[in-house]
Amino acid sequence: MTNQSLEFLEIYTPDGLKTGKKATKSHIHKKGLFHSTVHVWIFSDKGNVLIQKRSKKKKLNPGVWDVSVAGHIKYKEDIEVAAIRETFEETGICIKEKDLFKLGIYKSVSNHIKIIDKEFHHTYILKIDEDKINQNYKNDEVDDLKLISLEEMDLLLNQNNRDIFIGKNKNYYKDVFEAILKITKENYQ
Repeated sequence: MTNQSLEFLEIYTPDGLKTGKKATKSHIHKKGLFHSTVHVWIFSDKGNVLIQKRSKKKKLNPGVWDVSVAGHIKYKEDIEVAAIRETFEETGICIKEKDLFKLGIYKSVSNHIKIIDKEFHHTYILKIDEDKINQNYKNDEVDDLKLISLEEMDLLLNQNNRDIFIGKNKNYYKDVFEAILKITKENYQ
């Protein structure tokens, strides 16, 4: 895990444009400055979605189940490189840029104790063989990995349970779910 105080991120405008300015991750969160992250939703050839349980050591949303992979894009780092790096760091899975399908960019603003998180989530979906997913993988950021069916994901999204799927943006989760469902259906037709 990178020391948060030494990790530099690029500051963005509220409209999602790069400013060319950098600041430490801790400063950005303290001041509520916009920055970018990557989200990679991994789903299997069998139509199951990988979710991760955030480490109980995390400052934000500890112990909550959410997106397969989520992480900050470092200052001057290419977005796809960040997606590849974060996927390996949080799941142990090596991927290639060509395997990523960019779903879109989603603006997210949330206030926490001592942290104002203003992010642009560069969101991808990634289909891989279920055999390549080691559900026993853990590290200091991830306590658990779990495959769930699309039906279970749909049920969880509709429950508004804050222990699962931390975001408030229902359209974000709906878009992810529908994109995975579409690709899964195409594969079985």
